[in-house]
Amino acid sequence: MAKALEIDRLTVSYGRNVVLRDVTFSVEEGEYLGIMGPNGGGKSTLLKAILGIVKPSGGSIKIFGRSPGEGKSKIGYVPQFSDTDRSFPISVLEVVMTALLKNGLHPFLRFGEKDREEARRALAFVGLDGFEKRQIEELSGGEFQRLLIARALASKPSLLLLDEPTASVDAASRDKIYSLLGGLSKKMTVVMVTHDLTAVSREVKRLACLNQTLVYHGVPELSRKTVNALYGCPVDLIAHGVPHRVLENHDGGGCQC
Repeated sequence: MAKALEIDRLTVSYGRNVVLRDVTFSVEEGEYLGIMGPNGGGKSTLLKAILGIVKPSGGSIKIFGRSPGEGKSKIGYVPQFSDTDRSFPISVLEVVMTALLKNGLHPFLRFGEKDREEARRALAFVGLDGFEKRQIEELSGGEFQRLLIARALASKPSLLLLDEPTASVDAASRDKIYSLLGGLSKKMTVVMVTHDLTAVSREVKRLACLNQTLVYHGVPELSRKTVNALYGCPVDLIAHGVPHRVLENHDGGGCQC
């Protein structure tokens, strides 16, 4: 099967601070990959490198066989909720249509009916039909996150990148988003950064664990060895408010978990 994404010995540094070191893995077309790791482990930096926002200090990235600059037109990107200013006076429909701009914003910009129709289709797909005229500040957290997904889908990407898509939403909205992504993964390649440990047991088909280096890449199972490498000690996973131990008991050894 063809590769949607190929990462080969990728290293990214901010000055003298190495954020990613010698990371190598690939994602096949149609695969649904989850990326996990601690804060500061390099997950968001990896997405930015794929998008061409940050320049690697070593290694290479290929998107459907092309460099990030050449392959970015095939990517849809959903940023972190906290990175978006919701006070900006813009309607839901206008947000989605900005994904269709070829030459950026300018004073005499006019959207055509074709752009509006594409945006409406994307909104309907994520369950936001009828929301077109609302201002974005009127949306709930879950609605706003689905709006960002609709915007990413409007350009008809082959690869969808998501950075913590459920970090700031309630449980009901989280489940809607996971169901939506599960359906999308049958139509395109999906790569999702997440802190949500329950996500790996849902639709995700492969898992990559990052803590500056690639700790694990394979089927979505969290072993004691993998969690040790990521966080320094085993943890107890809590799912849907009910304690659910998926790792063996441990004697602590001085760790606080």
